[in-house]
Amino acid sequence: MIKKRILLADDDQDDRAFIREMLELIDSDVNVDCVQNGKQVFDYLAVCSKQNFPSLILLDYKMPMMTAGEVLEKMQRLEQYTNIPKVVWSTSEEKTHIDRCLAAGALKYFVKPVSNTGLKAIASEILELCDDYAGR
Repeated sequence: MIKKRILLADDDQDDRAFIREMLELIDSDVNVDCVQNGKQVFDYLAVCSKQNFPSLILLDYKMPMMTAGEVLEKMQRLEQYTNIPKVVWSTSEEKTHIDRCLAAGALKYFVKPVSNTGLKAIASEILELCDDYAGR
């Protein structure tokens, strides 16, 4: 079985820890690599071998250097990244942020939850998306 690999980009250390721990709790076969901003997403992918490309990219909307919207729009222009599923999670509920991300290729836009139950539901859905898009 191919191990799921998720690239998580979030500048908030606590949020990275919460979602990473929940993903790993639900599925011990997931590998979560973390970066802190949009620029680091591209730095990570530039040195990532094709076999180790992430199964899914999870982006916080409000990151320094590049927002999730900017990352997604740049990825749309780079063919090597178009087939990687992308999901956004954010504290922002602004419709313009949500619409921008979905228009730029995000499969889902989640508002960061305030409870463990909500976090577990989001993590479960993210892992399902990894399974749904595996091998594409």
